[in-house]
Amino acid sequence: MSSEQESNQPPTKLSERRAKITDLLSKYTSSMGLNIRPSNEVEHFLNLSQAELRKMTAEECGEASYIIAKAMTYIQLEINKLQADVNWCENYIQFLISKIIHTMGGQYTPFDYKRTLAIKQDDTAMEAHKVITQAKLRLDSLAFITNQLRAIALSFEGLQQTKRSQK
Repeated sequence: MSSEQESNQPPTKLSERRAKITDLLSKYTSSMGLNIRPSNEVEHFLNLSQAELRKMTAEECGEASYIIAKAMTYIQLEINKLQADVNWCENYIQFLISKIIHTMGGQYTPFDYKRTLAIKQDDTAMEAHKVITQAKLRLDSLAFITNQLRAIALSFEGLQQTKRSQK
């Protein structure tokens, strides 16, 4: 089978399906002009000492604010990708277990327990569940980071205004 024919075949493995979805989402965000790369510059501005802040010009403060805002956008795009992956995996699990969930447990078995039992019966559902767990851990580690960066960017804007008015 040629590689062109293979690309037209529906993906079979979970990793292949996720890669295809990720690729589609990347193309979509790129088509909107949101092809942002991470920047090492933001780390510099986040770790400035008070003395270094005092030495900055108004223009440098504006640049710092822009670089931090760009980092916020990059982080938010990464959060969105992780959330899309979680959502897709959760929907895919529902699809996979829909045919067996009714056989799990008895009439009075809680739905969450039935769902867990059904996931454990399907290797692909288990793999998707692991992906969800890992992605949620990453999401938890990024919680409120963009809000904190926004506050720092606004601080640089405020410092920029102060320095401009001192001239």
